[in-house]
Amino acid sequence: MNNHTQVKVDRLPDCDICSVKGLARPAHYDIKMPMGGWANVCEEHYDYYGTGLGLGKGQALILEQEGGEIE
Repeated sequence: MNNHTQVKVDRLPDCDICSVKGLARPAHYDIKMPMGGWANVCEEHYDYYGTGLGLGKGQALILEQEGGEIE
């Protein structure tokens, strides 16, 4: 059971925050931002803005092709 903490994706989207700065970094999380709304974020921005994973908090993005297991 994954407890709504992970989702499989075909490709990793770019980090929304890095994209605003003109950088293309892969997002590994889809999180609820502290200031409201949701964003795809890289590891660095997850460490800064993330509040955990699960319903109402966020999910880790797992590449389907890597065979990442959702528990």
